[in-house]
Amino acid sequence: MGFQFTKYPNLKAKLRALYAKKINISDLNDLIKQNNLKNLSTLLKSKSDIFKNINENTDRLEIESLLDESQIQDIIKIKKLLSKKDNKIFEDFLLQYEIKCVKSMLRKLFSDDKTDDIIVQNVKRWTMYLFEDIKGIETVENFDEFFKATQRMKYSEILRQYQNKEVINVFEIENKIDKMYFETLYDKTKNNKNMQKIVGSEIDLLNVLWIFRLKKYYEFKPEELKNVLINRNYMLKKDLIEKLINATDFEEVKEIMQKTIYKKIFTNEEELEDNIDKYLYSVNKKVFIGDLTSIAYIFAYVNLIDYQNNDIVNTIEGVRYNLDKGQILSRLAQEEV
Repeated sequence: MGFQFTKYPNLKAKLRALYAKKINISDLNDLIKQNNLKNLSTLLKSKSDIFKNINENTDRLEIESLLDESQIQDIIKIKKLLSKKDNKIFEDFLLQYEIKCVKSMLRKLFSDDKTDDIIVQNVKRWTMYLFEDIKGIETVENFDEFFKATQRMKYSEILRQYQNKEVINVFEIENKIDKMYFETLYDKTKNNKNMQKIVGSEIDLLNVLWIFRLKKYYEFKPEELKNVLINRNYMLKKDLIEKLINATDFEEVKEIMQKTIYKKIFTNEEELEDNIDKYLYSVNKKVFIGDLTSIAYIFAYVNLIDYQNNDIVNTIEGVRYNLDKGQILSRLAQEEV
């Protein structure tokens, strides 16, 4: 076997160092043990400089904003060290955050809540640093302004289909954008085993989750389900997806999934989404540690930070609402070794 040279060894070393400084499962266990937000915020300050200015009154959106700011800075550092070719595929991967910004502002137009300034500022932060194609979207106040602000983004063709419609179906728009994002990224990463694993595993599990949710809560018919699913198959082939579409309840879904690599995820209905997050966190962590010859470990790093950030928010909110410590821990994507 020949030598395998790490792609961007300095970057990998830097990301490992950054990752080691992030809030981990041991830190979260310490936070969960706190009986009130005052104690938690004091402890959190000691664990990360990101939170040096928080207090017990800092709300969820402010925490998310601080975490996003840190993640944006990490992404900027990564982009500076990548070649033009690798930056291109990395930017395709990062479009998930541009899409998130677009969704936030689209939903805001349907909301009567005028107190979401933090969301607006957060969108502004992402667009200012990374997504110039939609720069200024945080100022839109109506649908005409929204469509104008998004006309240069990659998925604008989808949005244009709704520009002159009297009734705008937000779910339909978001679903079409999500589908195009995942299908495009899957096709562009098919020559890289680890990238394909990261993207493909998420596609498989999103499709199963969508089938289950849309059938149970919105009574989608089989043909309707087929139209909303991501049209790519990683480990779940079309015949198995067909069986899932025709399943009548969770127990039947569970039985079908027992024949797949995802079988451990489908233990019970209540823990399904948490188990999906745990599985995808594990997939990304293995790639981050083990990948040497591609930029798959960079994809994995960004995804890991997403999961860790969600764990931080869930921990803080769990303490805020006096949830059982075991319940908080069970919701985290990270697990104790």
